[in-house]
Amino acid sequence: MRVLSRYLTSQTLHPMAATLLVALLALLAERALRVVNMVIGWRGSLFAIVEMLSYLVPHYMGLALPAALFLGIFLAMARMAREGEVDAMQAGGAGLWTCTRPLFFSALGVAAVHLLLVGYIQPYSRYAYRAAVFALTNVSFQTLLEPGVFATLGHTTYRVRTLDPRKEQFEDLFLFSELESGDSVVLTARRGRIEIEGAARPILLRLEDGVQQIVPGELSLRGVERLPRSLTLRFRNFTTDLRGAEPIGFRPRGEDERELTLGELWMLRDRPPPHIDAAEIRAELDGRLARSLSIPVLPFLAVPLALGRRRGRRSYGFVIGVLVLVAYHQLLQTGEGLADNGVLDTGTALWLPTGSFGLLSLLLFLRRATTVPDPARGAVLDRFAEAVQDRLARLLQERIAD
Repeated sequence: MRVLSRYLTSQTLHPMAATLLVALLALLAERALRVVNMVIGWRGSLFAIVEMLSYLVPHYMGLALPAALFLGIFLAMARMAREGEVDAMQAGGAGLWTCTRPLFFSALGVAAVHLLLVGYIQPYSRYAYRAAVFALTNVSFQTLLEPGVFATLGHTTYRVRTLDPRKEQFEDLFLFSELESGDSVVLTARRGRIEIEGAARPILLRLEDGVQQIVPGELSLRGVERLPRSLTLRFRNFTTDLRGAEPIGFRPRGEDERELTLGELWMLRDRPPPHIDAAEIRAELDGRLARSLSIPVLPFLAVPLALGRRRGRRSYGFVIGVLVLVAYHQLLQTGEGLADNGVLDTGTALWLPTGSFGLLSLLLFLRRATTVPDPARGAVLDRFAEAVQDRLARLLQERIAD
């Protein structure tokens, strides 16, 4: 049986690897457009594009891995069934469970990899991607800054009269910025220099002999009758960030529950940090575990659907399998959102769909392994498919005729 197990595993890995590669390229291509537009808009380099896309690979790998495993098993078993290899295995004494057992152990390995991805690699890569976006603004500032030219970065506009060749010292700075609070900042300085302390730290502007004026916005003025219309500060030496406000570095990892590892989520489930609700911690923890624990069940769903019907004109296994996986994924996403908002507990929102999916897959496998398929039962589906196909053909002909 070792030869049979190696053969079944190898036949599954080839279409699985191809599917995984195609899925990753498709998912990254969609996101790459947004990354390229953002990097070009911030005057970033090609290296920044490659770096940011590499941080997205673990996220999309976690999405594509279960689907690739299902399609790999389905395509391999469907080909072997179509070419009579499954019949030869069963004639030699290898039942359906014997054929499925190596696929089940392969699925356990894939589940372990998936758990490592979603539990420990994705939190760090997600934080690294957000930190890269923050660091991109630091690089873009020096690229955009030119003497005598107005440059806009985000919600801030700059202009300097002179700038040294290394773009570190300047004279006669003008800065206008709109802060998130709704306030506006106007800042001028006779001279200054640019200091970079690291990718995770903001660029600092060390300014000399200038004026900072803060104009409160509507949010600041609401409910305050005697607040002055502007606050003016004259300074000899002043340190600020690129917005003309107090320098604030990039936040530490963990302010978002999606940036926490499984171990950290487990430790914080009963005593969450102040900025994260306990329901969000439990929903994130159980959501990751539910997705990983669903993977070992996929062979029991893919194998019976791949074998199809004997003497049937059509096989609907692929369509049914894809619909079941998409519906299950959407159900988990909806359940995680409900659990995250505290509407439902994780047992009802996540583990009930997970248990139902596993039970459905096992029942389908047992039915296929213990009963002989009846070709007549698929006649209704054949007639329905033919009716839909004829109807679509007539509609297409009428549209062309019009």
